[in-house]
Amino acid sequence: MNKYKNLTIFFVSYFSSLSIKKVLKKIDPRVKVLVIDNAKEKGLKKKFSKFKNVKIIVSKHNTGQTGGINLGFKNISSKYAIYMDSDIDFKKSIIDKFLDAAKKIDNFVILAPQHEKSKYINDFLSTRKNNFKEYQLMKIVHGQFLFFQMKNVKKVGLYDEKIFLYYDETDFCLRAYRKKQNIYVLPKIKVEHLGGKSVNLPNTIEIEANKNWHFMWSKFYFFKKNFTTLFAFKKTVLDLFIDMIKFCIFFSFDYRKRIIYLNRISGLINSYLGSKSFRRINIK
Repeated sequence: MNKYKNLTIFFVSYFSSLSIKKVLKKIDPRVKVLVIDNAKEKGLKKKFSKFKNVKIIVSKHNTGQTGGINLGFKNISSKYAIYMDSDIDFKKSIIDKFLDAAKKIDNFVILAPQHEKSKYINDFLSTRKNNFKEYQLMKIVHGQFLFFQMKNVKKVGLYDEKIFLYYDETDFCLRAYRKKQNIYVLPKIKVEHLGGKSVNLPNTIEIEANKNWHFMWSKFYFFKKNFTTLFAFKKTVLDLFIDMIKFCIFFSFDYRKRIIYLNRISGLINSYLGSKSFRRINIK
């Protein structure tokens, strides 16, 4: 009997085949795995040919993290699903522990692990009654490793595809919380997000610039969408001021930081102006 028949694990890949293959070594071959290819990476299916449990789904367009996750959701028929970034490190045993916790809790939309290097601030914690004291009831969790109960994902709806990168899971979690869906952190289950290891491309400055552009665009958009425009300006205007100062400081002698701060400024200003999250990695 396959104890993983109710589970699908999925990844969103943007030139991430090398890092995904490392993670697959920690996943039982009986688990169904989907790789959502946002880059139309040449030879990707061949790279995963020895993994008989892996199915490659090629996106028609690069719709970012949110579009990739949504495409994964649409192709999952199992009761549970795990989304994980490709630069995540964890012990093999934790997948079984999540399945055990899912049976115990029964009704939830997300279960999440504790991250080794980051603690949750009070704003992320729920004040609602918690019937499971060994787990932490949350408003928002980090999105690098998420265990979903798919029937409740359908009640919440898909990720917001206006967001390309960053604040995507924050927006989903807040929407789920407002719809009275339960989100839990399992404190004894820990993972480590390595950060910056998912995209296997040589131009690291361009990758960093793209991430910073979208981080600032998404930050303003998230607060504007979920609160008010004034609140969004209050949450980001200091960022703009600091980034402009740092851009001036590093302009003449540090090319990398100059490009990063220029992109942070550009992303935020474009979000202020209501522009779409249009920036994409320039592959040369």
